[in-house]
Amino acid sequence: MTWLPAAAGGETPLDRVFGLCPELYADYRTFLSHCWSRSQIDPTVLDLCSVRVAHLVGCEADRVVRDGTALDERKLSALPAWPTSPLFTACERACLNFAEQFVMDPHGISDAQAAEVSAHLGPAGLVALTEALALFEGFARFRLILGVEAGPGVPDRNDGRAAE
Repeated sequence: MTWLPAAAGGETPLDRVFGLCPELYADYRTFLSHCWSRSQIDPTVLDLCSVRVAHLVGCEADRVVRDGTALDERKLSALPAWPTSPLFTACERACLNFAEQFVMDPHGISDAQAAEVSAHLGPAGLVALTEALALFEGFARFRLILGVEAGPGVPDRNDGRAAE
């Protein structure tokens, strides 16, 4: 459901709202697809960061994992306690720390935080993670601003695979 006076066709609420600008939607899906499929970042790390970003900005519709992810329910349940939970790897902790700072105050990201992510993912991985976080946060806020809720029984968190 959204407050917009018009809607495009589509299976999900996100399709019906974003479909009002089909060229932009296609570009979004292509870029998002690159984040998931052409990045050297483990999809589990991306999923953890995406769900954490959605939680931090209050976007319930994006607090779901991708279809086919390897993310286990125990880790997902422990996500709010990632700094102290033994379920998270050093790489996941570094990326989640970076993700939280990115959402709360991107200017506050320290050289040490960036270096820690780079130590696990390499410089290209740091750039890829930053791009993915910008996409996750930006479009979670897009959903919130436009009132795009999740459809009943239809997962609509878009991972961009349809654009591949």
